Amino acid sequence: MAINKDSDLHMHSTASDGNYSPDDLMKKCYDVGLKIVALTDHDTVQGVPNAIEVGRSLGLTVIPGIELSTKIQGRSVHILGYGIEYENSEMLAFLGEQQQYRSERLNQMINKLSKSGVKLTRTDVLKHVDGGSIGRPHVAKAMIDAGYVDSVSEAFDQFLAEGKPGFVEKQKEMTVKEAIDFIHRYNGVAVVAHADYYGLDEEIESWVREWGLDGIEVFHRDHNAETVQRYLTLVNQIEANTGAELLLTGGSDFHDEEYGRVPEPLGVTRLADQYAEILLQRISKSDS
Repeated sequence: MAINKDSDLHMHSTASDGNYSPDDLMKKCYDVGLKIVALTDHDTVQGVPNAIEVGRSLGLTVIPGIELSTKIQGRSVHILGYGIEYENSEMLAFLGEQQQYRSERLNQMINKLSKSGVKLTRTDVLKHVDGGSIGRPHVAKAMIDAGYVDSVSEAFDQFLAEGKPGFVEKQKEMTVKEAIDFIHRYNGVAVVAHADYYGLDEEIESWVREWGLDGIEVFHRDHNAETVQRYLTLVNQIEANTGAELLLTGGSDFHDEEYGRVPEPLGVTRLADQYAEILLQRISKSDS
């Protein structure tokens, strides 16, 4: 029996650092035959209402999502939140504060880059921001426009990655526990994104046991078959040790066709629908 793989639970729009508006992104999802998708912009839900409206008109199931930036043991860890109350005024006020911190961080990055001979203004960067989350990819795009680099990856490698001359630590970054609590407070479920990036596999069980982490993004575009198997084994181990029933999610982490360690168009990395349907069932329970 064939397994339907028409889901993608991790993607970004111009509300954060993607290159397609939420409307256009949903149209692209439809064009490549996706059926269940989640918009997971960085630290913002600004694009979610439009994505849901356009997605619904195209017959897509659109899950409201977010990707929260956190720090633990000096390492950056991203936590995905699915099914959150994206119109909750208290939550939106908190996320607005996070955007202000990002705006202040931009000023600091511009000042640091200037000392390295890269002269940019806020206007240069903000023309790449669609009113949402300001991030380093927007700075990279401004650097390309100004002729300092030829690609986003070159901008990161030379100037914007941690330890490089234009890097600025985020202010008041959440902890993993705070992100999980935040997502649960607004009736969402919390999943650790692209777990292979962090080298913290041995810590994940404690996040489940002590903080209520709901799942692991097992099937990310950068997880090869061996990595997927490693996380399937880890899920089984954690479930046996804790009694938890973990969600297994996955997605393309699509920003645009040039993004990623190995760039790919939308629709190449696809998740089996059974995992998306289980997620929808869990969200429904958390709402009730």
